[in-house]
Amino acid sequence: MDLLWSAALGGGLVLAAYEVSRYGLRQPRGLPRTLAAVVVAWAWLTIGVEVLGSFGRFERGAMLLWVAVGLAVAGWVRFRNPTHDGPAAPAVPWSWEEVAAGGLVLWASSMYAATSLLRAVKVVSDGPIYHLYFAARWWRAGRIAPVAAPFGENAATYFPAVGEVWFAWLMAAWGGDRLAKVGQAPFFLVAGLAAVALARRLGAGRPASIVASAWFLTSTPLFIFSFEPNVDTLFVAGYLLAAYFFLRHALGDDGLASLGLGAVAAGCALGTKAPAILFVPPLLLLGAASAAVRGSGGRGKASGLAIVGLLPLSVAGFWYARDAAWTGNPLYPLHVSAFGRVWLRGWYGPEVMRFSQYYLPVGDWRAFADTLLAVLDPRLAPFWVLAVAGGWAVGRRPEGAGKCDWYVGLASALAVANVALFWLAVPYRTQQRFMFQALGLAAVPLARLLDRSRTWLALGVGLLAVHLTTAQNWPIAAGVAPWDFSRLIPSDIAGPIPLPTAGGLAGVSVVVGTGLLSILVVFAWSRVGGPGGFVRCARATAATLGLAAAVGFQVYPWGADERQLFYPPFRDYYQGWMALDRASGTAGTRVAYAGTNIPYYLMGAGLRNDVRYINVTAERDWLIHDYHLQALATGTGPATWPHTRPGWDRRRPDYPSWLANLRAEGVRLLVVTRADPDNGPHNVADRLGFPIERQWADGHPDVFEPIYGPVEADPLLRLYRVRKER
Repeated sequence: MDLLWSAALGGGLVLAAYEVSRYGLRQPRGLPRTLAAVVVAWAWLTIGVEVLGSFGRFERGAMLLWVAVGLAVAGWVRFRNPTHDGPAAPAVPWSWEEVAAGGLVLWASSMYAATSLLRAVKVVSDGPIYHLYFAARWWRAGRIAPVAAPFGENAATYFPAVGEVWFAWLMAAWGGDRLAKVGQAPFFLVAGLAAVALARRLGAGRPASIVASAWFLTSTPLFIFSFEPNVDTLFVAGYLLAAYFFLRHALGDDGLASLGLGAVAAGCALGTKAPAILFVPPLLLLGAASAAVRGSGGRGKASGLAIVGLLPLSVAGFWYARDAAWTGNPLYPLHVSAFGRVWLRGWYGPEVMRFSQYYLPVGDWRAFADTLLAVLDPRLAPFWVLAVAGGWAVGRRPEGAGKCDWYVGLASALAVANVALFWLAVPYRTQQRFMFQALGLAAVPLARLLDRSRTWLALGVGLLAVHLTTAQNWPIAAGVAPWDFSRLIPSDIAGPIPLPTAGGLAGVSVVVGTGLLSILVVFAWSRVGGPGGFVRCARATAATLGLAAAVGFQVYPWGADERQLFYPPFRDYYQGWMALDRASGTAGTRVAYAGTNIPYYLMGAGLRNDVRYINVTAERDWLIHDYHLQALATGTGPATWPHTRPGWDRRRPDYPSWLANLRAEGVRLLVVTRADPDNGPHNVADRLGFPIERQWADGHPDVFEPIYGPVEADPLLRLYRVRKER
């Protein structure tokens, strides 16, 4: 039944979006129409969840109705605007370079995607901190409601959440987190297709465009992040989609339709994460410039500028308007002051971020160099640098160059600008994920560089294989690499698919065999079409199923306890999670927590538990901004906080109020773990670093029955059953 619901919702959404792109927006067949359908589907899905979730109607029946409305719109535009594409252009067989590059990417991505799909969510990502946790809370509640995250990323409550909307949609469609765990994978493909489309439109051949995009997609940090429940790849896909459609408008390929698609895609990117507010506006300015230059007359220019200025808000505006309504600051908790005046009142500013473990000083050029090399791979970096520096323009120029060359240079400049914005304006400089979109833009000049000759193209495929299967310091011994400038950034990063060192020849054969099968799958699909198309499609499908079976067999945790498919082997909390799993029962229960910053795992297999943080003051429904605004209004607390995890909400804890809140929320189990010391003394009750909830629970055994922790001598986690009120 879950599969049928997912197919009905997903299939209906895709069909509606494709028909609107074809008949309503009149996008030509191929990549323009495919990518336009992605933008339409993404925006329609997001707006639907925002609307349904706001009214507490986020459930399968309402979602199906929303998709049906989309299908009705698609039918109407098809009826009003019948059109015929004419005969399709003859298919050009893929070269061996395209097949090899596509197969290598499929090889690596299938292994990572299957691992995320079939195993537990890893602790290392932001997913269990808030991406998946927020989405699961919304799905269970059937509404988009604020969720507190006091021991993790406190600011996440106020982040734009288009990514969480997508995860929530997948959870609702499937009835669990299976698809959401690998929810970024479709956008990984979309980002690659957008990079190919940009390179193709700016004069690069198809083989070179595919190889260059394969380099971009397999950048090790981007690749690893793309198969975890994060939102960075969603942002990159939205950014590159916006760049592509703005480019089509600027080159005169299309009119307001492409301008609108670019603006909506920019809105999708703007709504995925808070740092997008830094990177998306320059792209919107380029879209506005295109609207101003290409618009016909004053009315045409005004229409274009209105599209660029307003359409992004149709997707992302919900989140910024919500924050403005709550706090008066659409970018809350960002604190902006300049020229002796506070422009936006918050508590999250550059001076706060300097205390983070992710901070690096802007003048640390060694760390900057190593950060870039970690993204580019030192062995591939010279080609990236040569391409961005204009090496593609030296010597032979492809037919039709000229105006395209100017835009290739603009793509290079925009890539450099994105890297500069990352390093100069984002204090979290260890987080390479904030500049992945720059690599997608740089794939355009790289494709033009590789397009110079078949030798360059073959070299590109060979280097791609080396990058995927070896560490970045290979063949130089670890510790002596000349490009290792900073000890803060590792230089021996393993390739996405390193060849096994254990298992001997058999182990290597299995891994390499999977790679060859992946190349065969790409080859088979590249030959679909023309005479005998049905037979070729059947062969390609069989090869794909064979690859799925081979990969699944390798990564599935055979013989593992069923609970291990949800709970990762995280030593700190694993035994406590097992105790919680037993105590919560098969039907689940309501769980309160304090201390941990990864509450997602407390929801249990099947997400059966209702998990929440309970305020330790009388204000049961308040969020951190309510306490902050109260402190500002009454002068009873600091106007800003000295680090990223403020404690206005826990400065005056009160046991009776907390217990009353627990009772009102119907809590049956309480989980308390050690809190991060960086939270500050307001959260600490004893020298071991537990929050005050443990002290209260231990001090009131008539209310809180300890069921895990003291007997097991667990130094990190306590589990209590909340006795019913007598």
